[in-house]
Amino acid sequence: VDNLFRGLNKLELAVAVHRLFAEDPVSLRTLAHKMLVERDVLSQAQRTAEERVLTWLRSSESAPITGHMFRLTEWLGAAATEEQLIGADPAHPVIVPSLHTPLWRVLVTLMPDRRLQDGWLVVGDIHGLQARTRRLLASARPDADVVELMGELGIRAHSAKAWLEALPPEPVHDPVVASEAPPQPLPRRTPGANGHHHRGGQPIPAASAGSIDPSAALATLSALSNGRSPVLQGHHLAGAPATPPPPLPSPSSDPRRWQRIEVKPEHLRGGPVPVPQNYAAQLGMRPGTLLSVTGPGDNAIVLVWQGQQPVFDSLQPVLMRLNARPGDQVYVTVDGYRLEAQLTG
Repeated sequence: VDNLFRGLNKLELAVAVHRLFAEDPVSLRTLAHKMLVERDVLSQAQRTAEERVLTWLRSSESAPITGHMFRLTEWLGAAATEEQLIGADPAHPVIVPSLHTPLWRVLVTLMPDRRLQDGWLVVGDIHGLQARTRRLLASARPDADVVELMGELGIRAHSAKAWLEALPPEPVHDPVVASEAPPQPLPRRTPGANGHHHRGGQPIPAASAGSIDPSAALATLSALSNGRSPVLQGHHLAGAPATPPPPLPSPSSDPRRWQRIEVKPEHLRGGPVPVPQNYAAQLGMRPGTLLSVTGPGDNAIVLVWQGQQPVFDSLQPVLMRLNARPGDQVYVTVDGYRLEAQLTG
């Protein structure tokens, strides 16, 4: 892993360190200002870095990592604690020198189907899994084996007790409808709200040499996210067909999915565009997280939540493409890793 990133140039490595694999990613604008370069130059460096990682994942050189992630995700199941993840292998807490971050954080970023949320590594959304857990327990027989019940949700026996103990009480409005909706691709980074640094947990079972087919492991990891890698949004991993996405509903037919923006002169100059907290949360974001999406014209658009205010780092490419002017109203929506925009009449 370290060799891969040592091969990047200065800008590409800076993007990897401070954005792609950072615990608290910084905005493209902040990093560009710090490095005294144009934001567009840094944006291109990010795309190049992502392509380099994608190419590496397709190569035989990544076989130890793809094979390890395959075994690791099988052992972790649908939900495991951050401590279990760290303690699953002696190499996990080791710092990757070029990235200044432990190996386990790199693995989490490369995992296509799960993110760290509130100290748990969870497939999908943690609140949806909690809701399904409560419903399963409520409908179970009094003498049911709760560990076996958790197995029905994909939660392994070694995580079941901790998951049940950490299960919050049922909220007044349980998100049943949201949890039963088709799983959506996750944001690139969702660091856990709790910073755990323990080294407990059980090691994952050892695998004999040659028992894991790296190409099959990568294909499986790819299939879990419909061919999308969270750090390499907009690209398809090896073997994943590129199918055109279905058309999105209009702002009038499904207003909850769209955010209305009143265009201001500073937005056209590339300034940040505030986003309502509830809209950012609807996209699976939390304070300290970053979501990179592909906008019209294949422009990279970044949504970052720093402090109390989530913002689009810049919507200038989108607004220019729409020929928007100050005072215009533009609707934007994020569907997976795709951003769509419409200019009202």
